[in-house]
Amino acid sequence: MRNWLFIEQPGAWGRNALLESRLPADVGAALAATAKPLGVRVVLIRRGARMASDHRSVYFARTDTRHSWVTHTFIDDPQELLEMDLEPLARGEHVEGSDPVDHPLYLVCTHGRHDTCCSIRGNAVSRLACNAYPAFSWECSHIGGDRFAANVVCFPHGIYYGRVEAPELIDLMESYGRGRLSLKHYRGRSCYPFDVQAAEYFLRSEHNLLHIDDVRLEDFQRDASGDVVAKFALPDARTAEVSVRRSLSERRFQLTCQAESSHPIPIYELLSCTVGD
Repeated sequence: MRNWLFIEQPGAWGRNALLESRLPADVGAALAATAKPLGVRVVLIRRGARMASDHRSVYFARTDTRHSWVTHTFIDDPQELLEMDLEPLARGEHVEGSDPVDHPLYLVCTHGRHDTCCSIRGNAVSRLACNAYPAFSWECSHIGGDRFAANVVCFPHGIYYGRVEAPELIDLMESYGRGRLSLKHYRGRSCYPFDVQAAEYFLRSEHNLLHIDDVRLEDFQRDASGDVVAKFALPDARTAEVSVRRSLSERRFQLTCQAESSHPIPIYELLSCTVGD
């Protein structure tokens, strides 16, 4: 996912937050219909469950490896959302009327109606984030990977952290603000496919590459067996080639707190990691 629209919507969210909240139904439905074909992910945000309805924040984000940014605007009426042209965002351009954001943005999933795990584990983390960095932090609706709750996503890079505990949060946020990653919780960048996320993680872990800009994907291919070979650019004009194999676990897991059945999960195995000039 490279294109994002974050809409401040206080109050309760149903399982489908965009269509089951206090956002007018016609607005939610129109946004869903417009955003999907453009490849834009719509996420609701809030700070607690307050009921205020005026002067809401709206963010647009681009999480590409070479061009990552966030812009912001305010609306006074949700109907204004229907007047926004999202096509520039899909092209990697700023949406008209939005201003660049010069600080990080942190989203913590607390969408308990979607999955209880996110409420149980996410609320403590979100409260701490919103208290420590109120201008930078938001609760958000379903962001993906319920079984990794608490999930924290850092923008503008679209970096996913999973299983974050409240005592670890501030160090994680401050490290990201300095451009550094925590591999302990690192799930990968939203613009990479899952197997490429695994390849990037293995590369960073093998060579202690902790700065966000230390690794940039250049290309990847999958062979006939499904193994991925990803090529990355590194500092000092070096390159790396990482080969990863995906398989399914023999053991079955509940993928969410509310799951009624269990399933195997993907396992990623490092086959090779070569760094050259």
